[in-house]
Amino acid sequence: MKKILIIISDYYKDISENLLIGAESELKKKNYIYEKFFVHGSLEIPIVLNKFKKDYEGFVVLGCVVKGITDHYDIVKNVSFQNIYKIACENNLPLGSAILTVNDLDQAKERSLIGKRNLGGNAAKACINLIEKNL
Repeated sequence: MKKILIIISDYYKDISENLLIGAESELKKKNYIYEKFFVHGSLEIPIVLNKFKKDYEGFVVLGCVVKGITDHYDIVKNVSFQNIYKIACENNLPLGSAILTVNDLDQAKERSLIGKRNLGGNAAKACINLIEKNL
């Protein structure tokens, strides 16, 4: 069986739980074994991804960054995504991402709920697709 690591930022617990439900649902449909690793914020995701890059066949990263009135949103969003994709590309890692970048929690709920946009499920599908195409 193929094993996938789901790395979840649980800074916004309700949103993270929604994303995780969607991701787990897709992985279970395809009979993938997975493990979960929780971190507090999105900036920690690249650290975990880098540490475990050789230990799993694929990765799903989940989280949410909500825009505020300071530059912190841009810093967290840019640093997280740059480092996640740098690690993934340099190591040819099958990766699906649902780190939501939103203006408010209402947008995050819409994008995270399994009955709505289900971006957690979409991230798992992207990872599975890359694995199954041997990319």
